Amino acid sequence: MVHSNEISETDATRSDVGEELKLTVVSANDLPQLSLFRKSFKALVTLRASGQTWSTRVSRRNGSPWWEEEFDFEQLVGTAEVRFEELRAKQRQAHEEDIDYVAFDLPVVTSEPSQPQPSISLRVHKGVTAPKPALAMALEARSSTQDNMQRLRMGPEVPTAPTGASDAASSARDAAKAVGSAKEVKELYDITLGSVKAFMEMVDDLAKIHPYANAAWKVLSAGYKIAVAQEERDDALCELLESMSTALDQVCRFNKVAKHKLDKDVIAQVAKKTNECALFIEKYCETKSFARRAVKNIFSNAGEEIARFKNDFDLLRKNLDTGAILSLTEGLSGVNEDIYKIGEGVKDIARNVERTARTAILDKLPYAAGASWSPKSGCLPGTREALVEEIMNWIRGTSASDGAEILCLTGVAGSGKSAIAHTVARRCREEGILASSFFFNREFEERHQPDKLLSTMARDLAARYPDIGSQLGLALEADQSLATASLSRQFAPLIAEPCRRHTFDHSIAFVLDALDEIKYPPDVLEIFRDDVPQLPQACRLFVTSRDMQHIDTHLLGSAHVCLRTINLDEGVNLGDLCTYIDWRCRDIAKKRGLGPSWPNQVLKDMVISKAQGLFQWAVTVFQALDCAYDPAGELEALLAGLQAGLSPEEKMDEIYSKILQAYNWNEHGFKRDYDLVMGVILAAKSPLSVSALQILHHGIPNINSLLSRLGALLTGWRDSNQPVRILHLSLRDFLTARALDSTPFHICEKDHSRRLGLLCLAFLNENLKHDTPGVGYLESDSPGIPTTSKSQVSEALWYACEFWTAHILEYNTPAPTELNEPLRSFLSARLILWMEVCTSIDTFKGFQQIKLWIESLFPEDISLMSDELDSRLAGALDDISERLSYMDRREEALLAIQEAVELRRRPMEGKSTTFNNDLASSLRDLSLRFFDVGRREDALAAILEAVNLHRKLANGRPAEFNLDLARSLNHLSNHLSALGQREDALAASQDSVGLYRQLTQDRPAVLNPDLALSLVNLSICLSDLGQREDALTIIREAVDLHRQLAQDRPTTFSPGLAKSLNNLSNHLSDLGQREDALAAIREAVELRRQLAHNRPATFNPVLASSLNNLSVCLSDLGQREDALEAIREAVELNRQLAQDRPAAFNPVLADSLNNLSNRLSDLGQQEDALAAIRGAVELRRQLARDRPAAFNPVLACSLNNLSCRLSDLGKLEDALAATREAVGLCRQLTQDSPAAFNPNLARYLYNLSIHLSALGYREEALAAAKEAVELYRPLAKEIPAVFKSRLVGSLRRLSQTLWKLGQKDDAVAAKQEADALDSPEASSDT
Repeated sequence: MVHSNEISETDATRSDVGEELKLTVVSANDLPQLSLFRKSFKALVTLRASGQTWSTRVSRRNGSPWWEEEFDFEQLVGTAEVRFEELRAKQRQAHEEDIDYVAFDLPVVTSEPSQPQPSISLRVHKGVTAPKPALAMALEARSSTQDNMQRLRMGPEVPTAPTGASDAASSARDAAKAVGSAKEVKELYDITLGSVKAFMEMVDDLAKIHPYANAAWKVLSAGYKIAVAQEERDDALCELLESMSTALDQVCRFNKVAKHKLDKDVIAQVAKKTNECALFIEKYCETKSFARRAVKNIFSNAGEEIARFKNDFDLLRKNLDTGAILSLTEGLSGVNEDIYKIGEGVKDIARNVERTARTAILDKLPYAAGASWSPKSGCLPGTREALVEEIMNWIRGTSASDGAEILCLTGVAGSGKSAIAHTVARRCREEGILASSFFFNREFEERHQPDKLLSTMARDLAARYPDIGSQLGLALEADQSLATASLSRQFAPLIAEPCRRHTFDHSIAFVLDALDEIKYPPDVLEIFRDDVPQLPQACRLFVTSRDMQHIDTHLLGSAHVCLRTINLDEGVNLGDLCTYIDWRCRDIAKKRGLGPSWPNQVLKDMVISKAQGLFQWAVTVFQALDCAYDPAGELEALLAGLQAGLSPEEKMDEIYSKILQAYNWNEHGFKRDYDLVMGVILAAKSPLSVSALQILHHGIPNINSLLSRLGALLTGWRDSNQPVRILHLSLRDFLTARALDSTPFHICEKDHSRRLGLLCLAFLNENLKHDTPGVGYLESDSPGIPTTSKSQVSEALWYACEFWTAHILEYNTPAPTELNEPLRSFLSARLILWMEVCTSIDTFKGFQQIKLWIESLFPEDISLMSDELDSRLAGALDDISERLSYMDRREEALLAIQEAVELRRRPMEGKSTTFNNDLASSLRDLSLRFFDVGRREDALAAILEAVNLHRKLANGRPAEFNLDLARSLNHLSNHLSALGQREDALAASQDSVGLYRQLTQDRPAVLNPDLALSLVNLSICLSDLGQREDALTIIREAVDLHRQLAQDRPTTFSPGLAKSLNNLSNHLSDLGQREDALAAIREAVELRRQLAHNRPATFNPVLASSLNNLSVCLSDLGQREDALEAIREAVELNRQLAQDRPAAFNPVLADSLNNLSNRLSDLGQQEDALAAIRGAVELRRQLARDRPAAFNPVLACSLNNLSCRLSDLGKLEDALAATREAVGLCRQLTQDSPAAFNPNLARYLYNLSIHLSALGYREEALAAAKEAVELYRPLAKEIPAVFKSRLVGSLRRLSQTLWKLGQKDDAVAAKQEADALDSPEASSDT
């Protein structure tokens, strides 16, 4: 349930707030359910008094509320209000009645009066003593602080607060006189910071502790800067710092003997409490005026909080001596629950928030259903004991290498490897050391492909170890593409790094079975060989496989791999087989009433002898006996005539043949139905259940009867909902490859795959309808694609949707006549429905391959793919592409529009102009899809083709096609500009505007909006070329047009007006008209705020963009605090957007983090600025990893900014590394698009020269400065208004570099050139 609670009061007196009051949120009823994926569960508590507000913010990561920070929720359920006097009355009632608490319900006021009204159940607790006035509590706290201070020699004395003080303000003034100097505080901070640094170095290898210490270091460092800037400091804070420092010093000494888990837990508690305390100090120091802080602390009980922290540290120090373990509240509970004593109800909500958020994140990792071990598939008790114990001892043992080791068990098919693997997994689970298990199986696509192996292992680890789950959550939040990345990319962040950060106190086992059933084993074996040694020593991998060349190629000779082979002739193996055979004989005898002496010893010995150590042979025999009418007779028949001296493979073939030959193949119906059903079982791309097989074979009256007769060779047939599978993989090989074609039981898998394709087509034609879940959204005006679950459609229907193409494509020329009609029916009536349901449930499935196949198989039958069908299909593909783009499924969107374009190219010759226009429109969309995935050159080629087509059409019929031409020219301008072809971009934009001006003369009401948008684009093109006055004129015209439109139809045209104002602000800022720029962007923000209020999903993105621009304008005018506030709001909006649609909004989140870093740097908050730009770099690095063409440019930009932040903090080597990387990326970009990226390369080279020079690399600095100058020269000549000033700056940098190298003449020449360019005369010439 979503808890969004607010307790507020309006008329409380100041003294009431300071009194001790404990509230417990017991429950909340009738609260609406939010989508798990849209927003984490939240709880908010707000106290208001005398114009001041104290609120909690629920952190997504640890779920603990923090006080004194307002937080905007995406959806607030409502407000529950209560007067503070009422709470005090309830508390007094509890005292008078001598009960622990008084409970009552608060109604929640919501915006939906028609719905059931929520309510919150509260408990007001009695407390230890009756309520006291706030001033008395403050005086007691001050007195307590004085006593503590007097017991310690460090820190100045504070006199007792004056008796009879009339109010909090006067107490604060008197107390302020006793505060020590900032110098003493600085000394204490130096001590504390030194302790934290030592503590960090000491616990650096303890992964679960280091993050807390690191956080404390950062916060205390920032707190120190605040402290030295203040003239007064509270003595109690000094004492707390001393106590913290002493505790940390003692921990550092204690570390020398801390070798056990309990000892390390004490260290972890100190680390967590240090982090809590550090965050409290940061908040405490925000109020710089002592008087204001004193008044504030009456309400917040901060003095008591400091004493509480000190007591915690004192107790922890005591625990280090006595070995006792202190149970501390997790997270930041000391900062919030202890201040206001909020009860366990809120804490439980917070824990649920964290648990639910972590689960939602980890759920994004694909999990292979059914791949884990099964208790029913292990070895028979009493068998394989020696081998299993050998494996278990290896798992429990100590690794001889520095990392993980692998034990690979190999053997022939049927030797019992899988049973051993299941048994080992069960034993490990019982001993608590099983990390994960994965049983490959080629009959299941997701267990045949290795794609889900590492993600499944990662989720298993997260379920067992919460700290690993937290690490995985952070990794996925930072890079959501990891969920579907390649195995080589997944291993380090999903497996190796979380395991290395965790401290294992015993071995853990990963059990992987049947590597030979992986579609392409080298993908996994390369990781085993190269990456597994990175895992900790505690990790042990037990894997099984048939003997295969890949094992020898990849694993043989690796020091961390031990190879073990099952020897069928080994005495232990034969003994285990005897035990199994004896058990199965007794089991069948009991079930079938054959008596305890069945079979006689002669028959039993014969079974043992014929098996020759091959477990699967014995399993097959007893499976046949289980299904036989006469087990005794069946056993004798199976054993009769068996040959000796066969290989294991030949032995399996022989027993399969004996079982199959016993069937009555002269029974026509049985032979026919065997062929149909066994053929489908073998040809199916994924195993089908009995129910699905029956649905697909409605001609067979009772498929269960047939499956029961074949039961000796199948599993799963007794349960109608379980997948039916062949008994063993060796049976498939026998039936499809080794059995002679002339035998009645031979199966041609390819023939049956084709026939299954026909079955799927027939089933789709009959059952895929307009009311099928996942169908019909193309007829809707709503954007996007609804998500449909596979469970909403039948198993048979989804199988047909998913695999009909794979089966049908196996038909070759000549095509069978029976294929023509079902295919024709499907194409005409079901094709688009099929695309809809596939795209809704899973992924878009392209049709181009099927279309080419149809044309090759049916070259004469053009009616199969008629022009009318092509046109309908192309229109559907256009729509699907747009919807996929909206859903951020960019690659799928590109595939869909590519298919639409290919369909529309073909009917061009001899067809009407409608076809050409549709093709041009699809090409225009194709250019956008190319641009979305970073293929800018391809995007330009597509839009150029679209423009050429529209020009031809407009030449012949301008009235009809000039509008389409204008739109395509506008897109062309954008693509040219993105590639740095600014002059051509301007020309295209001017042509577009010219056409729109002509068109609006006849239809102003209809086309003025298009004209206004094209004017916006034109103004940007002019500005890019330095024609800033002209750009301003054009954008003013666009704003005026949009104002007129918005006056009449504000709902429709306010978004356009806001966009124009946004750009107007930019152009005014470029011309130095900063006040006007600020006014314009303020208006844009206000408009977009109103729009976002009504339609947040649509307009929050553009509101964030305008807030970003507002931040820049405010910063330009020196209003830095307001600028920071604006960019923080933009970041928070983008974070919320990125949570729901990361692919779409992670890029803009990175943009806003980049700008947040700049604003923080402006205010001197360099550590926070560095953290922000690191976040931007990390996001852009992930984006560039998947789409380098699209995101390498912005990654380079963020790296350049990162270098500046690092340099600000004196981290010169790191700054140099960052700017080198930026330059390297930009060089690659300039190779393909020099016009677009030379300006950026010049800027990065300028910074590179500065960083090199600062580190004494003067020759390299000179080379970088020279290159920057040479890049800027042609740019300044082409666009002087933009680049001349940058050339001047680069020349001055070059001059300084030359001077340091002693090249004074060249230095003077460079300076003179810069001065000449910067002179008023040169400016007037420009």
